Amino acid sequence: MRSEAFKLTSVTVVISAVGFLLRWLQDMRIANEETGLAANAPISWLVALVILATAVVLAGYVLFYLRQFDAPTEPEKALAAQSPFFGIISLIPAVLLAAAGAMVLIDPGEDLMWPGLHRLCGGAAILGAFGAAVIAVNGPKEDRTAQARKGTLAYMLFAVIWLITGYRDAATDPQVWRFVVEIFAQCAVLLAVYYYAGYFFHSAHPWGALFTCCMAVLLCIMSAIDDNGIGMTLMYAAAAAQMLLWTFNITENLKTKPLTPVGQEGKE
Repeated sequence: MRSEAFKLTSVTVVISAVGFLLRWLQDMRIANEETGLAANAPISWLVALVILATAVVLAGYVLFYLRQFDAPTEPEKALAAQSPFFGIISLIPAVLLAAAGAMVLIDPGEDLMWPGLHRLCGGAAILGAFGAAVIAVNGPKEDRTAQARKGTLAYMLFAVIWLITGYRDAATDPQVWRFVVEIFAQCAVLLAVYYYAGYFFHSAHPWGALFTCCMAVLLCIMSAIDDNGIGMTLMYAAAAAQMLLWTFNITENLKTKPLTPVGQEGKE
């Protein structure tokens, strides 16, 4: 299933690049210089359309096409590394997230109403990076499920604090389009971690994990264009890379369903 994994991740990256470009064009036209409020820019409707269309097409692809394959629910089968050097590559998002967290922790930025909350988010990102590394090392191993659980909980804690930080920043911003994609991105990351964690808590939801991971990639890349400082931008890039690798890993381990013997249909 490596071909399907490359297909899904490649298409996700291409659509995300289109979304990034649209967000860049939107940021150029969104503000009214006199009032500081959002201008009535048609590009905003196109951004919304891309997000909605991607969600619909992706749901159809996952629920109607990929469901013809068997999706293992055991971590050692569903998350096994089939591609060479995947184990080493899977540590890259953790390194990026740790660097992002350190940047935000040391220098949360200027003109912030909640610098302490941003520093807390930076510390949580470092914890999340540790969790991501633990998942990468222990996730595919049958006897390391307990360690993988702790890793997903650490990453989920980071995602929750990140969402709270983003919401606090957005609460005083009159321009909805300046933060709404970011809030969606943080929610998508939280949901993706939740579904991915299901593999280690005997409650795997492969299709939900694939859908939310791909949507998180799109929304995180679209959010990376916003001027939130290098640390926060790198945080979005790290989350997008993490979700992309999880998407590739799950899709690569899908299996072709065995053919039912003739005359055995309907029999268990």
